[in-house]
Amino acid sequence: MNHTTGYPIWKVVAGHGSHIKATREILSIQYHGATTDIPLTDLDHLMIMGGHQIQTSAITTLLNNHIFISFLESDGEPAGYLKPYGYTMDETIRDNQARAAPFSYALACAKGVVRQRMLTIERWNEEGDGKILFSGELDILNQAADELDSLIKIDEISRVDRLIGDMYYEIMSRLISPDLNYKRRTSRPYRDPVNAILSFGYAMLTTDCTRTLIGVHLDPDQGMLNRGKRSLATDLVNCWKTRMIDLVTLDLINTGEIREDSYECGEKRCILSEMLIRRLIEEYQHSIRQDVIDTQVRTLVEAINGNSNFQIHRF
Repeated sequence: MNHTTGYPIWKVVAGHGSHIKATREILSIQYHGATTDIPLTDLDHLMIMGGHQIQTSAITTLLNNHIFISFLESDGEPAGYLKPYGYTMDETIRDNQARAAPFSYALACAKGVVRQRMLTIERWNEEGDGKILFSGELDILNQAADELDSLIKIDEISRVDRLIGDMYYEIMSRLISPDLNYKRRTSRPYRDPVNAILSFGYAMLTTDCTRTLIGVHLDPDQGMLNRGKRSLATDLVNCWKTRMIDLVTLDLINTGEIREDSYECGEKRCILSEMLIRRLIEEYQHSIRQDVIDTQVRTLVEAINGNSNFQIHRF
């Protein structure tokens, strides 16, 4: 953790072909004949994105220095992580997590997501003099949001969450130049730069949340609203995406920082340049609020242990 800024200290090795080594004090990254040396005391988390070579001794050194290592696909999709010894799952907390009735947690997460997205959509519409939304869209959104309190099944909550999410991303596309070929949020592979950028930001946020969950002995793969790998992290991250990633991304796009030479899109996928990735890391490191993540995870632990009710904090 950078004690001056309060932000986690990340290093992302993106692209392909880097050689990663380490001594007892220095992480060395060799790329195209140039070497970047980073003191281990200045590093909390190494993210390796794409295809690179890392020495096993470097992995050992990083873990011995309590530095997490995350592996991502070239498009930013998280693949897995390594954590140092000492971050063991506490059996009591995991048992409590497994026994926790998921409905109230799922509903709280869904409400947190919906609240952020609805407020943002309304703000976009006000700034656009009411011309952003099509006729009847706001009524559909409000009706869906109001429906949450009457639902009794998690599948029903998921349906409302997906509906509002799909509409949110489609509405976002109206604020973005058609030249970027973004129409809505898609699944992998990402064929436009906006989806690729969002996915990179979400990967950073998810990785940071996952690390925090592991640190308090929660299982990040045991979600309440979502299911599958990193599902608990996804439950929480979805509540923060709008303010921590989406709005920052829109600002970058609308100020002209996403130029044609900062990405390469082919028939199969869109790849972000290393220069753009460095710019995104700089922005997202400041927009990802570690204090919000820590506070929310502590609230989750307290609720799972039966000491309080679960809620999503506003920020």
